Amino acid sequence: MFNRKKKKSSLNNSLDNLAQTILGEGVTIKDGNLYGSNDVTISGVFFGDIDIEGILIVTESGNLRGKVKVDEVHVYGTIEGSITAKGKVHIYSESSVISDILGSASIVIEEGAAFKGQCNTIALQATNILNISGNILKHPETTAQDEPDATRYSKNE
Repeated sequence: MFNRKKKKSSLNNSLDNLAQTILGEGVTIKDGNLYGSNDVTISGVFFGDIDIEGILIVTESGNLRGKVKVDEVHVYGTIEGSITAKGKVHIYSESSVISDILGSASIVIEEGAAFKGQCNTIALQATNILNISGNILKHPETTAQDEPDATRYSKNE
């Protein structure tokens, strides 16, 4: 009469689209460490280290203090500590990050975000670095044949 297997399957599919671990608003974890291989959303307060193979999202109400090692992190709230990410570190406007970003493939800091710390990106194939003023800084392992055409990086473009 009822097809229970179909309902269970559709519920599982819906849950697969949500973050696997959620620390809700109004919840505080002190002296905790979180390890795993799922995405995590922090909307409460978390004091401790997070080491996951997944995406970390710190919401507007989220406050995290500790070391973070993840695949990717999106900060809408507050992080104090250190961040290491295999992929992107994205700090959205109106968020606050007091942290050294020890390694990341890319770092995005939106206008209006507060950031205090040092940043280090990991670029496996980069041979030169273009600094903020538009000057090309040579990587120590760069050879003459690796040098890019400087006209491609003209400030007038």
